[in-house]
Amino acid sequence: MNIQTERLENHTARFTVELDSERLEQAKQTAARKLAQRVNIPGFRKGKAPYRILVNYIGEGAVLEEAVEILGNEIYKQALDQSGIEPYGPGELEDFQIEPQPTFKFLVPLQAEVNLNDYRSVRLDYSEPTVEDEDVNRSLKMLQEQHALVEESHKPAAEGNRVTLDIHAVLVPLADAPEVAAADAGETEADEAESPEDDHNHMPDGEPFLHEHDASYILSEDYNEPAPGFREALLGANVGENREFELTLPDDKDEYEGLAGRRVKFHVTVKKIETITLPSLNDDFAARVTAEEEKPLTLLELRMRVRENLQKYAEEQAKSRYAQEALDKMVEQATISFSEAELFDYTEDYLKRLDGDLRRRGLTLDDYMRITNKSREDLHDDYHDMVSSNLKRLLVLREVMKAENIAVGEQAIDEQIERILEQYGPQREGLRSIFQDARMRDSVRNELLEEGVFDRIVALAKGEMPEAVPAEPAADETAVETTQGKEE
Repeated sequence: MNIQTERLENHTARFTVELDSERLEQAKQTAARKLAQRVNIPGFRKGKAPYRILVNYIGEGAVLEEAVEILGNEIYKQALDQSGIEPYGPGELEDFQIEPQPTFKFLVPLQAEVNLNDYRSVRLDYSEPTVEDEDVNRSLKMLQEQHALVEESHKPAAEGNRVTLDIHAVLVPLADAPEVAAADAGETEADEAESPEDDHNHMPDGEPFLHEHDASYILSEDYNEPAPGFREALLGANVGENREFELTLPDDKDEYEGLAGRRVKFHVTVKKIETITLPSLNDDFAARVTAEEEKPLTLLELRMRVRENLQKYAEEQAKSRYAQEALDKMVEQATISFSEAELFDYTEDYLKRLDGDLRRRGLTLDDYMRITNKSREDLHDDYHDMVSSNLKRLLVLREVMKAENIAVGEQAIDEQIERILEQYGPQREGLRSIFQDARMRDSVRNELLEEGVFDRIVALAKGEMPEAVPAEPAADETAVETTQGKEE
């Protein structure tokens, strides 16, 4: 048997295996015996018909097909062992020829390969975040609203009211898109008459942007809104009123990345309007919201705590953004190769998460494809660049973790579990058994590994150049997969 291995440009390998004709004949005999157990040939007991009789009865092609399958499995394993190649997934038979001698050709997707190059040379400026008095005031106001007197109102919606809404919003198709005519036409009277729970057929045409039932919003500039102008568009609305309007997404906010300048068509139903009477912001209020603590706080102490919490959160967010920027720099200078098979699987994982996200908004991925008139293959094309970028980040992140010997031991997992349980107070012992599950412990390990590798990336990019730490045993090389969700 002669085996030749050829590496192809698309990060796959081709095995070309040439056999002696005798081995193929032996495989055909084996195949005939297997096939004989499946057919009834007149005049013979099952499995007892001679080879030539069986071939005449079922055809030479059927025997050869079975022989190729039997022989192919054996040869593929031998070729894989001899090549020393690490496959990403199962190979496939590309071609088989009988003449001039039996020859098999297999295509094998390869494991991704990453060369980090000089990743430790990446440097980025870091700016410490600051918390302004306005941020503290906004947080205190949110505390006031949590303890406010709320009363249902039958007056038109006004500034400061809390409204409960059904929201159905879609991106208006671009001018050159074929759907634009349908979007401009708007909904038919029949569509408007349908119930919001009627299989979502009430959705206007276009790519879904937001779909929520019984969503609660406070009509105040201090609160986030789906798009600039949303609050103003609802002022003066009455309970039971439907409002339709279009808003433009700005290009100066990260949450609209990739959608800057796009128009969004909103269909909003007002289901409830409530007035909110805030309690006075004084020491009595501070004592009330901290009444369960060992020593209730004064308003000044409460302000100080709020500022500390905001500062801690701001630092965590800034650190996360900084780590992502540094990781992107490492990706830029790394040499990364992966197969289309791995990219396909990674895209499928992304679509599964997208389906889960859509379901939380009352839709499904099938609804999305129906509304946008796209197939699953179209979605693979649409998300190709984004998913490919995320896969590169993940592969580099894994490689940095290995290069820096970042690992998590069992003691670190136990300590983290204790920190988690402390948040549940008296209920902690009842929840302890949950963390004995192997999958839960793996989840904690993954989070710690991810935190560790990002901490190291931050330190490297700041120029602190820490030495790689010794590896701890039993580190899971796939443990940073949860990072994908953060990058999308």
